[in-house]
Amino acid sequence: MSIQRALEWAFGTERAQLEFDEIGETSGGQRLGVDGIWLMMQRGAIGCEIDGGGRSDPAWDAEIIASAVASLPAGHGGRQMAVFVAEHARAGTVPDWMRDARPRIQPCGMRTNRYGERSITEDAQHLGGEGWPIQRRIGRKGRVHEEPVLYCPVVITPTGSQIAAAHRRYLGWYGALLWIRAELDGLGILSGIELTLDMPPLKPWIAR
Repeated sequence: MSIQRALEWAFGTERAQLEFDEIGETSGGQRLGVDGIWLMMQRGAIGCEIDGGGRSDPAWDAEIIASAVASLPAGHGGRQMAVFVAEHARAGTVPDWMRDARPRIQPCGMRTNRYGERSITEDAQHLGGEGWPIQRRIGRKGRVHEEPVLYCPVVITPTGSQIAAAHRRYLGWYGALLWIRAELDGLGILSGIELTLDMPPLKPWIAR
């Protein structure tokens, strides 16, 4: 199966959990696959309650996959990315890369009166040097009237930076999956799963 499907199986179907190796992280060592039974024995040795009652432990391969995810190096997002990968695997989703998102200009607010709905306007003199001062005009009887120049405040949503950030999150997730697949291939200790080279689209926002 693909690495994406293997992650969904491990975290979604088998309900594997991330177990971070505090000692390995601080010493610079790499954590290899750890059997769930070994973890239970260690918890019991230090007086912690043994898990049990309700469901069986995850499969061996699921534990190995979860261990590889937990060992993601800092260059690929580290612990934060590991949690990100696991959460999407449990939900069977991919990171939101903001499909069809385009920056759009919208009024900051709307006002409804008896004439219908209209955009909120403000006095342009509040914009300072970029605005327009109050304009004077002379009425029919020679009287001077002062009238503000109105403008409609707008907001751009989503912004280009928000769309770019969503694309970077997706690419970070994709890179993490590549690393996890390579790590599992290097370990060579999966007993019932053979990983394929299939990967999700690299840049799904680029039309093919």
